[in-house]
Amino acid sequence: MKEVQNTLKSIVENPRHIFKLTVQGVLVGIFSGLMVCLYRFLLNGSEDILRGYLKIINGNIFYIALFFIFLIILGLLTAYLMRWEKDAMGSGIPQVNAETKGFMDVNWYKTLFAKIVGGVFTALGGLSLGPEGPSVQIGAMAGKGVSKLFKESKTDELRLILVGSAVGITAAFNAPLAGVVFILEEINHGFDKTLVFIALVSAIVSDFISKIIFGQSTVLSFPISNIPLSSYWLLIVLGLVLGLLGYAYNVGMIKAEDLWAKIPKLSLEVKFVSVFLVSGVIALIIPEISCGGHYMMGMLDVAVPSLGLLLLYFALKYIFSIFSFSSGAPGGIFLPILVLGAYIGAIFASFFIPICGLENVLIYKFIIISMAGFFTATVRSPITGIVLLSEMSGSTESLVAMLIVCLIAYVVPTLLGNEPIYEALLDRLLKRRQEEFTPEPSRHVLSEYIVPLECKYIGVEIENIPFPKNSIVVSVIRNGSYVIAQSDFKINYGDQIHILTDVNDFPYANREIEEIINGR
Repeated sequence: MKEVQNTLKSIVENPRHIFKLTVQGVLVGIFSGLMVCLYRFLLNGSEDILRGYLKIINGNIFYIALFFIFLIILGLLTAYLMRWEKDAMGSGIPQVNAETKGFMDVNWYKTLFAKIVGGVFTALGGLSLGPEGPSVQIGAMAGKGVSKLFKESKTDELRLILVGSAVGITAAFNAPLAGVVFILEEINHGFDKTLVFIALVSAIVSDFISKIIFGQSTVLSFPISNIPLSSYWLLIVLGLVLGLLGYAYNVGMIKAEDLWAKIPKLSLEVKFVSVFLVSGVIALIIPEISCGGHYMMGMLDVAVPSLGLLLLYFALKYIFSIFSFSSGAPGGIFLPILVLGAYIGAIFASFFIPICGLENVLIYKFIIISMAGFFTATVRSPITGIVLLSEMSGSTESLVAMLIVCLIAYVVPTLLGNEPIYEALLDRLLKRRQEEFTPEPSRHVLSEYIVPLECKYIGVEIENIPFPKNSIVVSVIRNGSYVIAQSDFKINYGDQIHILTDVNDFPYANREIEEIINGR
């Protein structure tokens, strides 16, 4: 036991170990950043190719026939690719979440390849899927690759996977702070100081690479004006609307997945060919809603369409986004969620601005606020949404307004008993994968948990806390000081507790420990 304690102390406090992780964080920033930027570049090119071809079709029957033959081939290739590496299906964020919780051990290089190529196929096919979820998985798998190169412990491997996930958001949006906040709020659900430090280093490196390739301009270039204080009641109404629509989006997504599952004997090939063909029809009839949503965002930047068109585009994008993602095709919902949020804001502003006699330029303020609010309503990560939109717009002037809207948008679906979309998708993924769990060679995972105020075991001795039998509390950091945890040690609010678990027990032990620590 003494030997284990000394080892753990060196891991937690040893400056050399922190320095080594920092160097690895820089390498993750470079490798993950390059992979995500490559993915982003290929998707942009694929969308340009699709839209360029749609322009030259111009009613030509021969060209249209070629287009649909091409879509059938894309559907078959995507199905083959997903059979070859099924962990590349869907968004990728639930898979990363499952891996960091110990439920999966993904082949990093196969997933990296399949995710990038599969994303190119879906972009060429015009499916309403975003690049950001896949970017998180691409970054995470690149981070795992770096850890394998250095033959790191399972604990540090999980850290580098999380660091790579932060790079995915950073390189996709040019938003390093949002990337770090995202992994803390949405994936890790805890505060690990070492993880935060390394993730910040990695995010800065990847952001530098991204800006060299794509430039330094912010993703959104909307003019920002302040909403008069006398009109702040509109934010309450907007928050309620976003909360209800976020609830509807999440329910619709899960119901659509259930509908796909109910189709008897539906092969992956038939499913993906059908999805690609439907996408082709949509691209011919209403190309504005094709692909992830960059084109729809660009429409708002040039000149906001009429209220009728805004409603039409929103409704069709909502349906097409759910249809595309629920099929399991490789791609995410991050961008479609933000685009739908933008259109909700535009619709809301187009209706209320004339009624309230406000300046027309305020429509862009409502668009930005609604993007953060709808993201919060669906994903249930308000801090990420606020930081992300602040970085995307290059302005912090909307912070208070976004806070009001996001808090309301968070509360409404929560009160309605709706699960956050990525948690619901994770639960479904774990149910599908439960039977396929393969034990790994015995290794230890060192996890860190922060004791919150609501923990009912504050002031209780460790020996009297019902931690899983296969887990050992080995150390605690209190007020910056390292303490070896004896059986009679009493935990306090704010303690950073380090718990050692075998890698094969970690998935289930981690869930139990989180329930104990968080007072559920």
